[in-house]
Amino acid sequence: MTTRPSAGTNPSTGLTAGTTGPERRPGDTADVARIAVQAASLVPGVSVVRPAAVRLDDRSVALDLHLITWYGHSVPTIAETVRAVVTDRVAAQTGLNVAVVTVTVDDLLVPGVDSSGTGTATVKDG
Repeated sequence: MTTRPSAGTNPSTGLTAGTTGPERRPGDTADVARIAVQAASLVPGVSVVRPAAVRLDDRSVALDLHLITWYGHSVPTIAETVRAVVTDRVAAQTGLNVAVVTVTVDDLLVPGVDSSGTGTATVKDG
């Protein structure tokens, strides 16, 4: 006999309990966050990327990312490029519709003043 979990949302994954199928498993939020961070880090001018939130439902995902960028790059251009790259990569690798990607730039690194950007920069509290 097979039993199904009761309806409701699992707070650790954001998935509806009982959601099954090869594209759904408990690690999905971590997987989506990893894909998004990898994609965003490919954008020129991005130094550090941190996922702030990943919200999943049955067919779509919403992401909040925090970035640290380098001085001399256009912040609006970087943000829009990150949105586009992350949307494309997450949709292609997960099959989910990406509803929204919110990008927050937390800091701007100045060459010669700040570290080399190898992950040593920290996010400042606002």
